[in-house]
Amino acid sequence: MRNKYIRGFCPTLKKPIFAEDGLLVRLRPSMNTMKSDNFKTLCDLSEKFGSGIMEITSRGSLQIRGIKKLNYKKFVDEIFKEIFKGEVDSNSNIVINPFWSPEDKNVKIYNILAKYNFKNLPEKFGFIVDLGNTPCLKNISGDIRIENSDNEKILVRAEGSDRGKELNFNEVNNFVLNMIRWFFKNKNRKINRMSELLKIKKLPQEWREHKQKLKNYNILPRNYDQGQILGTKLGRFFAKDLKNLLARSLTPRVRITPFKMILLEKVRDYRDKNFIFKSHDQFLNLSACIGKNHCENSLIDTCALAHKIKGKTKLKVHITGCEKNCGITKETQILLSGRKDFINFFDFRSQECNKIQKNLNDFSSELFKDKDKL
Repeated sequence: MRNKYIRGFCPTLKKPIFAEDGLLVRLRPSMNTMKSDNFKTLCDLSEKFGSGIMEITSRGSLQIRGIKKLNYKKFVDEIFKEIFKGEVDSNSNIVINPFWSPEDKNVKIYNILAKYNFKNLPEKFGFIVDLGNTPCLKNISGDIRIENSDNEKILVRAEGSDRGKELNFNEVNNFVLNMIRWFFKNKNRKINRMSELLKIKKLPQEWREHKQKLKNYNILPRNYDQGQILGTKLGRFFAKDLKNLLARSLTPRVRITPFKMILLEKVRDYRDKNFIFKSHDQFLNLSACIGKNHCENSLIDTCALAHKIKGKTKLKVHITGCEKNCGITKETQILLSGRKDFINFFDFRSQECNKIQKNLNDFSSELFKDKDKL
């Protein structure tokens, strides 16, 4: 257990990483869903063995921070004893549309993928299952995407291609397996993602005959048919606050989304000041890595900078504490990357990425004013 907090390494329950604030573990429950009682138990364990700080990643995993090395084994033993009776890390490669319904195509495809043996795949290689009436995962990182198509068919496409192959439901399993085999056959040791491979190798023509549907819903905190979605500020929260939310809202289950939000099943119109319940909240367009005092590589307090620029732009801004720039997503428009004495300001909206340097006191509304008009 000597894993450092480096970009590209994916921690799990069994493979934690060392951060400045202690050990960090990451987990994703089956279907990205947890019973409320189990989630409350996880919150208790986070406070008992860790710092009580929890996070949601950009792929919908849960992170628990600040676990002392001496407590680690007890922590993991308690999780498997009290919450996860079996293996929890096996499905960490699959992101499912959070608006799934029992026995719908999302669930059926998920159950097919969950039977695969992912041990030989690169750690970050992932599957996006985005079917149904509310497709919303277009901007979530993945490698093989399973999406809506015309005529009740399913489109399977490789990340990096805007075209895929239309299939009937019973054809999806074999086709996905063939795509995985094609990936292994054509990749080299340095290639770990499908989009990287497609830069040097073309997909078979018959795998890119049908255009993807462009419809992609923007998910905001509000009521939905399945329950209420609440946001988390910068993707992090205190375990005690979440436990209180679950107890008072009386939700039976929680769905963890890749938008750093949670869906409380069978809950409506609930308000909690520790979470984002307004669809126009100024924190919704901001994201940040954990920052100084939690990560040994971070040079700035990312949370403090986020509060400083909150409300000064409507652009999607991501803040990082060092040049590794962890946590960038497809939606990031502006990157603020911390250095020792200044902040690098990157604008990703043009083909030529504009870069300027600013100090911490330069982030006024005027800095973003012209950017918002582009």
